[in-house]
Amino acid sequence: ARPPRSRSIKPEFWSDEKLSKISLQARLLYIGIWGSADDAGTTKGHPVWLKSQIFPYDDFSLKQFEAWLGELIKMRRIVSYEVNGEKYFYIPGFTKHQKK
Repeated sequence: ARPPRSRSIKPEFWSDEKLSKISLQARLLYIGIWGSADDAGTTKGHPVWLKSQIFPYDDFSLKQFEAWLGELIKMRRIVSYEVNGEKYFYIPGFTKHQKK
């Protein structure tokens, strides 16, 4: 598998009123998930792995990380699903906003 490509953060991200309703940490996590996503907008959905990819040097609990994921899931900015027992996240609209 190829490593993820560089991703762009559009200026509209910062003024998205819906995103302003979730924690700052969940917003930063959302950006981090873009960086771990493949070109189709999917990434591994194992919280331990994802935390190690996005916040390798930060000291907070896995429970806290999962709470931030929950904020994004509740807002439907990421969708959790499974294939053959493996967990993944999908970012709706990803391909519309990111170029290959």
